[in-house]
Amino acid sequence: MNKLFENKWAVRLISLVFALFIYTFVSNENYSRRAAFNTQMASSVNTSETMYNIPLLLGKHPDDIYVSDLNETVTVKLEGPRNIINQVTRESFIVQTEEISSGDIGQTKLRLKIEGLPQEISYRISPSSVLVDVEKRKAITLPVEYDVSNLQLSSSVKVGSVETDPKQVKLIGKQEVIDAIDFVGIKISSEDEISESFSNTYRLQILDKNGDLLDVNADVVDIKTKVNLEANSKSVPLKVTPIGEDNTKKSYQYDPVDRHSVVLYGRQEDLNQIESVELVVDVSQVEKSQTVTGILNLPTGITGADTNQVNVKVTVEDLGAKESKKE
Repeated sequence: MNKLFENKWAVRLISLVFALFIYTFVSNENYSRRAAFNTQMASSVNTSETMYNIPLLLGKHPDDIYVSDLNETVTVKLEGPRNIINQVTRESFIVQTEEISSGDIGQTKLRLKIEGLPQEISYRISPSSVLVDVEKRKAITLPVEYDVSNLQLSSSVKVGSVETDPKQVKLIGKQEVIDAIDFVGIKISSEDEISESFSNTYRLQILDKNGDLLDVNADVVDIKTKVNLEANSKSVPLKVTPIGEDNTKKSYQYDPVDRHSVVLYGRQEDLNQIESVELVVDVSQVEKSQTVTGILNLPTGITGADTNQVNVKVTVEDLGAKESKKE
């Protein structure tokens, strides 16, 4: 064997044979590829493709009916020339039910069909038909209500107003279901205590008198909401409490100048116990009739008032002069 490889002509011969083998193998491989390519270019190959979650639409129908229990999506299998199927997208066609007439009231089986596909494409829809409930339709527009019973508020505030956008919604459904509507609105709640106004978006709920959700279509389902909070308040009369009177020489009369009541703020339970608020008037330096500024003495638990002081007209009269008038 070693002598064979030492012979130059033998090595050259072996190399030539090996090179011819490689050339023949590569040529055959390229030919196979060219042949396959030429076959594809010179012929139409049939293939299939399955599309999932294709929206199902309602076919032609009268305006006064409502269809429930309709599938949201279906599966479609397409078969035909590969070149055409490769160009078909989910937006190229629609899947819809057969036409519905006014005589189909009640439970009805509807066949499904596809529109928009090229004639060369065949299809299968799964399911091929749907069982739906067809009823008379009713449309109504109602205001958006709100429920704040589960809103956790600070003890010093209350809900002043609630603004919703939109303020009303259009509802469409079976007549008997529309007639059963008891509440159309949002449930506003919070896990933590809230003390300031806030904005949020809430999902619209349509309920019957038992609080059960109803199968009704609404033109808007997300309601933008602004909840305006305001401090708990109560208007109470002023009760003048003078200090520093000289009752041995003078008599006094008091009359608030601008107002006879104030608005107090605080916890509602504290406000409920207050019937009046003390207005302290210091007349220790008052010798004659004049206007004096009185200071509010806020009760325990009250966080503030719409004013802290009130002007009071103090009428002073000497007791000696008063007795002379009587004589």
